[in-house]
Amino acid sequence: MTSIKRKVFATLGPAGSNHCLNTHRYIDFHGLHAEVRYIESFFDALELMRGGEVDFTIQVCAHPDVALTIEHHYREIFLIDSFIGPTRPMGVITRKDVDRPRSLGYMVATRGYFDPGQWEVRTEVVSNSRVEQGLLAGEYDSGFTTTDLARQYPERFRVDKEIGEVDVCWLVYGMQRVRTGPLLAWRDAP
Repeated sequence: MTSIKRKVFATLGPAGSNHCLNTHRYIDFHGLHAEVRYIESFFDALELMRGGEVDFTIQVCAHPDVALTIEHHYREIFLIDSFIGPTRPMGVITRKDVDRPRSLGYMVATRGYFDPGQWEVRTEVVSNSRVEQGLLAGEYDSGFTTTDLARQYPERFRVDKEIGEVDVCWLVYGMQRVRTGPLLAWRDAP
């Protein structure tokens, strides 16, 4: 009897992030026996892959480090797959105990959905989950994150701007190149 090796995926954390959600969707889609390791930097994920601690990494196409992630170890780590998956519903969430929001937490990849310049103090964080944590801790007045937070704590937060779910492309990196010709694409794509 052969044992099935458990695959390890790295993705942006903490748990609850859009990266977490879509990594688990990908694992479920393929019926894999896998675990997810959360990282704060994709360069950490690349080093974990090079060290044999992680088999794959999943990154959203909108992440500001995509180009550098692809380029960093381009002879050893390859794009091996991509897929389209929605984010959790997103928007600008504000603490109800604040009359005039002055501070904002957000992930840099989300700044195209709204104007961060409306807040005097802006804090860039690594993920939407970190924005949620900062809002819960009172670190800033508003945050661009999942609207689930306002639904979970309606007495503490309100939704100031609703974006909803967004379909985005997710990139999968591995250690073995899968492209063998000039193009690798889904022939039956719509």
